[in-house]
Amino acid sequence: MIKHSMESSSSSIESSSSIEELDPSPIDNNNNNNNNLNIINNNIITRTSTIISNIIEDNKFAKSQTVPAPSFNYNEEIEEPEISNKEISTDVKDDGHYNKFDIDNKPPDKGFWAWTAAICVMCINTFSWGVNASFGVYLNYYVTTNYFPGATMEDYVMIGGLGLGLSFALCAITNGLCRRFNYKIIMLIGTIITFISYWLASISKTVVQLIMFQGFLMSIGWALVAGSTFVILPSWFLKKRSIAQGIATAGGGLAGVIFSRPIDSIIQLYLNDPKYENNKHEGLKLGIAWALRMEAFVCGFILLISILLLRTYRPIKDDSLRGKGLKEFFLELIQFITRLDLIKQVPIFCLILWNMVYGLAYTILLFSLSSFASSIGLSYKQGSNVTIVQSVAQTVGRPMLGIISEKLGRVNTTIIATILITIFVFFYWIFVETYSQLLGFAFVIGFFLGVNWVNFGPMAADVVGGGGKDLNHAISIQMFMGGLPLLIAELVGFKLRRPEMSKPFLYCQILVGIAAIISALLLLPFREWKIKRILVARRKILNDKFQNDDNDIIADPTLHENEIKRLDYMLQNNTTSYIIRMFYPIAV
Repeated sequence: MIKHSMESSSSSIESSSSIEELDPSPIDNNNNNNNNLNIINNNIITRTSTIISNIIEDNKFAKSQTVPAPSFNYNEEIEEPEISNKEISTDVKDDGHYNKFDIDNKPPDKGFWAWTAAICVMCINTFSWGVNASFGVYLNYYVTTNYFPGATMEDYVMIGGLGLGLSFALCAITNGLCRRFNYKIIMLIGTIITFISYWLASISKTVVQLIMFQGFLMSIGWALVAGSTFVILPSWFLKKRSIAQGIATAGGGLAGVIFSRPIDSIIQLYLNDPKYENNKHEGLKLGIAWALRMEAFVCGFILLISILLLRTYRPIKDDSLRGKGLKEFFLELIQFITRLDLIKQVPIFCLILWNMVYGLAYTILLFSLSSFASSIGLSYKQGSNVTIVQSVAQTVGRPMLGIISEKLGRVNTTIIATILITIFVFFYWIFVETYSQLLGFAFVIGFFLGVNWVNFGPMAADVVGGGGKDLNHAISIQMFMGGLPLLIAELVGFKLRRPEMSKPFLYCQILVGIAAIISALLLLPFREWKIKRILVARRKILNDKFQNDDNDIIADPTLHENEIKRLDYMLQNNTTSYIIRMFYPIAV
């Protein structure tokens, strides 16, 4: 790698020297000016070529190794890790990309049970909180048909907020329970609660009962059945973490594909039944009731099969907690949302803020498109089709985002996807007026929408490692804090609707675009932190070679020393170097 960079630089120097050695015989002024211009142009090309060569070499370095830096503090020198031959191969070197835990406990990154775990987690996500992707169909009927007389729009929106936000926040408690009890027992209890919730929601007589069963109780079931899955896959995968997480989180979109059309068809079947010609409202209630019961049976069965097949690479349960009393157990649970030593770390703090702000944009886009369809004069069926298209895009997009993340880097992919969402919201969604335009927007936005689910777990694992208590706590803190905005996001979106305006969703659309771009900016300090860790690791390797007694290792000591000086400049603690690192074009 270093040799290639030296050869490139040497060729550039030779090219520049050959220009200076031109025939010095007298020439006219025009020719002299032309020659001077050629020299300047060639020097610029040479300098640009060197910069590009350095960037290419830094990217090769970042992608060539699989070992993390052992410290949170990027101002500290990275110590050489102690690597056990029993755990991983001896050719692994430090590139600053991952945490030290993954050096000593390298995941297999392959195998039947590893990919089975990814598929099982995908099914669990699909048939638990992934079903929330189809809630927009219910919400459209609830809001536009006066489903429960006297109920307000806020009451129905609260159901979606609880289902997404509360279940997300409660995952912190689930992770704590799984440290004390067998995770499969916790997941089975969650499955039972989920089944009961659907059934009770189907016989609800008031809006309060509907909120309690389809919102509050169901969110508890989803948290118990799906909460622990976020710490399972990072223990199986290292290089392929984002790919595996992309497959697993595709369930969020897949659920919309599976359930949106059947839910709408069952409701319409009863709504249009001649038996209820004179009592449409009774037909609507029966349709919604049987749609909920259908979900109860399908979700309960698939969740049960997935839980039975799921395996972890490392045990989640902490045997050291055995025999401890309720007080110690309670203190352990509290730690899952109060680890100040983690929250104070720059990368974790950035991830928390990004997750919270992006959650606003994510939730509004997830739930609003069906209602937006009605606002521009489309039918219920067309609105459900829009939800299906968005779900198909998420199903395809999340695994693709995982693959792209492994090529371009998780942070890069997340920032780019979020910026693209901002662009499409401001320059596309605001101007949508027809069914075909809305379908196009739903597909494009759905492709990028789930980037947070794909990368927030792997990015946390990059900081604290792919297993152990720190990963549990880091993910739990993110989920608890990230769940809070989700509770009110859709309510805020609906409150910003202005039916009297020609564009009723304009203020809602502006909020989504602003939230998306702010979340992208919040990841820039995380990106700088990770790039600095990689550059420190590379400088250490170059220093080791430069100080080696064997001079054959270095073809040109001068160029090698210049490379070290370049890295030293980029690693300075000043504003200029900080900005350079933040925007340095390298895969992170």
